[in-house]
Amino acid sequence: MTAPTHAGRYRIEQLIGVGGFASVHLAQDDELRSPVAVKILADNWARRRDVRERFLQEARLLRRADSHLLVQVFDIGELDDGRPYFVMTYADRGTLEERLAGGPLAVDETLRLMSDICQGLAVLHSIGVVHRDLKPSNVLFCSRPEGGERVMVADLGIARSTDHLSGLTLPAGSPGYQAPEQLYFDGAPDARADVHGLGALTYHMLTGRVPAKPEQRVPPSALRPGVPEAVDAAVMRALDPDREVRWSDAAAYAAALSSPTVALPEDPPEAPQEERPRRPGRRMALAGGTAVVVAAAAAVTAMAVTASQRPDPPAPGTTSSPPHTGTATSGWLRADSGIPDEYRELIVRAGTSCKEPGLSPALIAAMLKVESGYDPGLSDPESDEYGIARWTPRVLWHWQPGGLQSPKPEPPFSAELSILSMGRFMCALGPKVRDLPGDPALKLAALYRSGVDPLKRANGIPEQWRDYTGKVSRYMRDYQPA
Repeated sequence: MTAPTHAGRYRIEQLIGVGGFASVHLAQDDELRSPVAVKILADNWARRRDVRERFLQEARLLRRADSHLLVQVFDIGELDDGRPYFVMTYADRGTLEERLAGGPLAVDETLRLMSDICQGLAVLHSIGVVHRDLKPSNVLFCSRPEGGERVMVADLGIARSTDHLSGLTLPAGSPGYQAPEQLYFDGAPDARADVHGLGALTYHMLTGRVPAKPEQRVPPSALRPGVPEAVDAAVMRALDPDREVRWSDAAAYAAALSSPTVALPEDPPEAPQEERPRRPGRRMALAGGTAVVVAAAAAVTAMAVTASQRPDPPAPGTTSSPPHTGTATSGWLRADSGIPDEYRELIVRAGTSCKEPGLSPALIAAMLKVESGYDPGLSDPESDEYGIARWTPRVLWHWQPGGLQSPKPEPPFSAELSILSMGRFMCALGPKVRDLPGDPALKLAALYRSGVDPLKRANGIPEQWRDYTGKVSRYMRDYQPA
């Protein structure tokens, strides 16, 4: 079929790419005097209702995400012959595939690019979308008006919403990058499939090679001396054939790549939000939520350790971690402090989720006392806060075990879910305020109430939360063992 000269008001200049289902053309928006890319469904597929719907769904997902770290969609329409098209960002600086044709990238450049790519994927994961086809040709570069360039993740043609992943899922992806579960019918890939793709991208960028089969694979540093040990560990865990071992999502993988220490197998926090639910009149706004998720994604620090890695319980007054389960909590909380017995073990588990300075069972207990007076049935519909830790449903969704890959929680919230999620929140966002002045424990308490940015703007605990942290401080003194 003859190439079109126009797609709506967009004047098509040249073909810039052809795939199995569609072609991409460079076009000019003469009204706004700007180059754009126009993606047009191939004629032989345009009559297939299922393919046509999948093509349009890609445009809808990109529009819904609406992030500068993803290709953005500006318009949609049909050609005169009935073929659908959509208009998107023009990547004038080419693809990652083209850059890798010249060999591996520098380690610092790889980590910088992967930070942006992970943040783009974190946006998708935050809205419940799995890309499923990460590869170098789907990472694009676009000039910035002020100079430099930005990275964009593209091609959601086989992306799936996690709302639909419980149904039959067909094999999909590209060899070398696709996770093992994507090779099978009904593999139901989730965000961890994208983590595998991110690991393969990182491996390729560092070594110039697509990862070999698992039984033949070596760490990147074996092929590229100078790759840090922590990067080796993060990449190899991302590529693990067992998705239960991989990082839980793009945000957790980004944090592992930026960590100076070797990453241990764990269950890191998922798709975080930087803001904590607030009291009436101070509820967290989620408008523009993708921007919040992107900002938080780069900061997530996966520090929680599993039960099998925790040492034996401490003697009173010591600071080593307690067991994941057990009834002996007196080494962490005063026995006569008035903390309900049924919550003591949960409090110890949450307060020892990681080694974040200031985090302790006494802090968690004191915060629960101030938040709800240990009332598991607390219900505050006006501020949309519920349960013993005053979570809002949307925020708890991000911090619950399983994160956005688990069903959105609905009140009433169990004490176990509420308390353990507090530890996940603090282990993830605590490092972002660690260097600010102030008592480490009280900074975490304020963080739980206000989020990261208010603490940074105040260079410590904001004035509006000092009454709250003062109460927490008094209860902490009551709850700490002698």
